[in-house]
Amino acid sequence: MRQYKILLQKFLRNSIYNFRIQNRYTQEKMAELLGISPRSYIEQEHGKYGFSALSLIFYLLILSEEEVYVFLEQFRRDLEQADEESHELL
Repeated sequence: MRQYKILLQKFLRNSIYNFRIQNRYTQEKMAELLGISPRSYIEQEHGKYGFSALSLIFYLLILSEEEVYVFLEQFRRDLEQADEESHELL
């Protein structure tokens, strides 16, 4: 189960970072959108801490319906790939 948590945190961090860059948002703007402090956002973006479930929900709320679908579909593919790789090791 821990591997899924790590995978989700990495995936979420990359997704939020890419969203911020694509929309030309500052770290401060993303912190505001996610309802967290700028310092907290910076530490989370750099992997010091993981994004919370609440941050995930706020992130999904700022995405369009299509973007939410793409986000979930990509995460599903990443999970399947991780499962395949773990079975290959056995």
